[in-house]
Amino acid sequence: MRHSMTLRPRAQAGHTSVLLLAVMTASLAAGGVGFWLGKHRIGDVEVAAVKPLAPSPGDAVAGADPTIGELDALGARVGMLQAEIMRINALGQRLVEMAGLDQDEFDFDNPAPSGGPDGATLRRSSVDNVGQDLAKVLSELDDRKRKLGLLETLIMERDLKRHTTPEGWPLRVGGVVTSKFGYRRHPITGRYSMHKGIDIAAPTGTDIVAMADGVVIFSGRKGGYGNIVELRHPNGLETRYAHNSRNLVREGDVVRKSQVIAKLGSTGRSTGPHIHFEVRRNGEAVNPMQYLDLSHKSRVARL
Repeated sequence: MRHSMTLRPRAQAGHTSVLLLAVMTASLAAGGVGFWLGKHRIGDVEVAAVKPLAPSPGDAVAGADPTIGELDALGARVGMLQAEIMRINALGQRLVEMAGLDQDEFDFDNPAPSGGPDGATLRRSSVDNVGQDLAKVLSELDDRKRKLGLLETLIMERDLKRHTTPEGWPLRVGGVVTSKFGYRRHPITGRYSMHKGIDIAAPTGTDIVAMADGVVIFSGRKGGYGNIVELRHPNGLETRYAHNSRNLVREGDVVRKSQVIAKLGSTGRSTGPHIHFEVRRNGEAVNPMQYLDLSHKSRVARL
């Protein structure tokens, strides 16, 4: 059960990275088109614009060249294109950092690499054609920006879920599971009873850490548990850390995953230093083994 839960976040991260690669490639391609248009095709228009033009009767009356107005409008569109590319680059850079991708591979500070053979046939472009191309690029950039925004939200939700779901190991170092979840012969009373958590033996004073982000709903002494810390997490989950020698958090505290919350001990009904770890879903105890990182074989004793 634990193994499947471990693979799921990795699979999600893999799919997210593939999707991020596809969207970013498209946005870089759009940026490259804009860069190419600005460098080559617009240059052709500007060269054509400075050539002497035979004035038309309409020009003589109006006293102005209509090409100048068209170029002004084109320049405004180029400015819009540059602004959109800057926004896309900023968002893309943030997503690269959030997803942990190689920043050298996904470089948003420089134009996308491009090239071509010498002697390629060039076609002269009109102002209308270039304007239409720019409008198309602007539309594509707007679509890429929207998709990158959605992707950013998905990455944030994935990371939030990963930090608020109990996962890992409740001790900073060491420890071995000495009693599992389920019915067992009680080590003190000798009676056959339900064990609602697991016991992990370790030296007294070992750091006990939170298995996920959460809020402390109880910190104190409680019957056979001895000193216990109870944390509440999203989706109706709670974790309990009992038999502590000392609690380091108070009720109402907000704790983060891997934060030290107590010191291991042997308070309450206990035969030696260990942590009693419980997971409850909607108030009912569930098997904590599914939330533990058992990749280290030494963490489970031969019972």
